[in-house]
Amino acid sequence: MKVSKAIEYLSEEDPNSEIMIQWFTKEHVEGNLNKEIEPTHWERAVGVFDEGDISMDDFQVVWCLNDSGEI
Repeated sequence: MKVSKAIEYLSEEDPNSEIMIQWFTKEHVEGNLNKEIEPTHWERAVGVFDEGDISMDDFQVVWCLNDSGEI
């Protein structure tokens, strides 16, 4: 998801409501994995994440990267 889309979604919410939110940048994931991720693999992993083929139990960036073929 593009940052602009997340801002759009959040702007529709009550500013006083409580939410759970989590996001990952390519740089954060690379630092945690101690591995450089190819841009094409990152784009595919983001696509997997956005498609919603994962449940809340599987809501993990590593799963998305694995499904993209990166790991």
